[in-house]
Amino acid sequence: MNFSKLEDYLDRFYMEKNIPGVGFAMYYKHKPVFEHYAGFSDVENQIKFGPDTIFRLYSATKVITCTALLQLFEAGTFKLSDPLYAYIPEYRNMTVRHILKDGSEEVRPAQNNITIEHLFSMTAGLDKRDTGETRKVIEESKGEGKTLDVIKALAKEPLIFEPGTHFKYSACHDVLGALIEVLSGKTFGAYLKENIFDRIGMSETSFALKDEKRFCKLYNNFNGKTHTAKSIGETFVLQPGRAYESGGGGLYSTVADYILFAEALCNYGLASNGERILRKETVNEMRTKRLCQEAQQDFAKFGGVSKNGYSYGLGVRTLVDREENNSLSQNGEFGWDGARGCYVVIDPEAEVALFYAQQEGGSPWYRWHGTIRNYAYASVWGDKPL
Repeated sequence: MNFSKLEDYLDRFYMEKNIPGVGFAMYYKHKPVFEHYAGFSDVENQIKFGPDTIFRLYSATKVITCTALLQLFEAGTFKLSDPLYAYIPEYRNMTVRHILKDGSEEVRPAQNNITIEHLFSMTAGLDKRDTGETRKVIEESKGEGKTLDVIKALAKEPLIFEPGTHFKYSACHDVLGALIEVLSGKTFGAYLKENIFDRIGMSETSFALKDEKRFCKLYNNFNGKTHTAKSIGETFVLQPGRAYESGGGGLYSTVADYILFAEALCNYGLASNGERILRKETVNEMRTKRLCQEAQQDFAKFGGVSKNGYSYGLGVRTLVDREENNSLSQNGEFGWDGARGCYVVIDPEAEVALFYAQQEGGSPWYRWHGTIRNYAYASVWGDKPL
C-alpha cells in the first residue's frame, strides 16, 4: 500500500482548492490503513484540523438516520410498504399541488399514500421542511420546536407530486427522524446514542455541540491565497427550534467517529469492536436501487456528473454502473455526502470504507470526491485492482 499520491493531493487543497482544512480516514479489509489531516479548523488562530476536530455532517447525517430506522425495521416494528399515516396520523388524506397549463395551481386529493419506503427513497412528494405551518408551531412553542411536532405540522403542506412517482431531495429524512421517535418512544437523539453511538464508540457524535473549542469554523468562499473568507458562520437553518433534531443534516461528528460507523456498514453491520448494528440482509436492502424510471431521471438531474452511474436506495446513493462513473469502487458501493463537503464511501465487495471531511461553503466539492475515492482505492490496490 502506498498513500503518497493521495496524501500529496489532500495537502494541496488549502492553496489549490481554497479549502481551509481536511480530514480523511480509510479502512481496508476491515482494518484501519490510512488517516490524514491537512490545513486548519481555525485559520485565524492557526488551529490545525485534526482527529479531534468537531464539524457538522450536514447530509452525511442521513446515512445514520436510515441505519437507525432500519434497526427498527429488523425488530419488526414496521414494513417498508406501511403507510406513514399508520404511525403519524397527520399524514392521512394528503393533497397534491398540480400546476395547470395556464400556470395556476390546483390542489387535489392524493391518489397514493406516502409509504415508509417513499420516505427512504425521497419519492414521497415532500418538499422543504420550512413552511408557514412549521414556523407557526415553533413560534407557538416559544422556540422549542420539538422534532415530532414540527413534522406533524409539515403534513398540512400539499405534496409536490404523487407519492412514488418522482424523486425530490427534500425533508424526507427529517420525517424519518420523527418516525424513529414514534416507533421507539425515545427522542431521536437518545435513540441514536443508545443504539448506535454508544455501542460502537462514537463518543463525539451528537445533535449538540460537545466542545465549542474544537468546533471547526464554518468558512464561506474561503481564499487560500489571501487566507480570508467572504463570511464565517452558518448559512443553513439546521435547527429551527431548540429541541429540533434533524435526521437530514443535524449531527456533529469527527473523522475518527464517522469512520467507525462507515466501517460497520462496510462489514455488513458488524462494527470493529464486535457490536452488530444491522444484519447483512438489511445492509443489502439499504443499497438496492429503489427508483422507477421517472424518479431515476429526476435523480440524475439532481446529482449531476458526480452521481453518474449511481441510483438511490434506502436513503443512500448506490453505484449501479461503475464504468459510467469512471469509478474504482464496485457496483453496490453506497453512501452520501454533505453540504460543506463531507463524503462517505462504503463498499462491502471491495472491503473499503472511507470518510473525507471538510467545512467550506461555496466550494465545488462534488468535483473532487470521485478523485479522492479513486486515489484511495489505487493506494491499496497498486497495479492489481480488484
